[in-house]
Amino acid sequence: MKILFVIGPTGVGKSNFIEQEYAGKKNICIFNIARKAKELYGSFKAMDNEDCELNAINKSCSEAFFALMDEKTVVVEYHADGFDDGLFALIKKARSLCIPTEIIALTVEVEEALERVSHAGLDYFPSVKMKEDTELVFMGVLEDVEFNLDFERICEIGAEGGSINFFRFKKEDGERFFFLTDESGFFDFEPSYEIDKKEGVTYLEEFPDFDSAFEKLLEKYPIFRLFPVEVNPKFKGKFRAAFQHFLSLEPSNETNLFWNESLN
Repeated sequence: MKILFVIGPTGVGKSNFIEQEYAGKKNICIFNIARKAKELYGSFKAMDNEDCELNAINKSCSEAFFALMDEKTVVVEYHADGFDDGLFALIKKARSLCIPTEIIALTVEVEEALERVSHAGLDYFPSVKMKEDTELVFMGVLEDVEFNLDFERICEIGAEGGSINFFRFKKEDGERFFFLTDESGFFDFEPSYEIDKKEGVTYLEEFPDFDSAFEKLLEKYPIFRLFPVEVNPKFKGKFRAAFQHFLSLEPSNETNLFWNESLN
């Protein structure tokens, strides 16, 4: 399961790049509402028809949802020119669901982009025209995935500049536990072979049980000096015992009150 965002401004060649690199490939789903409308009705003019556009949206949603649930990669064409709040929100949501994300940013000289658009004719649909729908609809896809994924958040800890999240999830051979931070960047689960590792990706360590994962979390981060955002009630007993041990070693701390409230 992965989401690949192909981003850039109008005329940069996002659609062509996606068609060349990903169209027709196994385990790839392309999320592009206008592309789906053309596929269903033969022309981008279908986007001017409310019923046709709605059908294209529904089809796009369904395909992207089932692709993610089937552990496939969804390629999203997204209009962005510099920092983009909508893109950031989508990536943040995906990361909260432990879905690896990647961005491919395309660039081209402004003059060339304008020339491409002027010569494109009816075979071109500007991604900026569906930017808002892409944000809203794909966020809905992620929310549907969230409802169906067998992930359970054990805790979220507030830290400077971000948060630490601790998760339990099910695999075919049993439960696994892991944690990550907002600073993890692009992340994925540790591959079986060193040769499969990619540069710039943070690989998460999986643990076979809660105790080993919790021990590593406590070793790596001073969580009881930070602020608890949420602790899953099913795991409060474990946290309470660890917190009491922490207090025996370091009784004076300004975050004690917050932890006491969160664990009671």
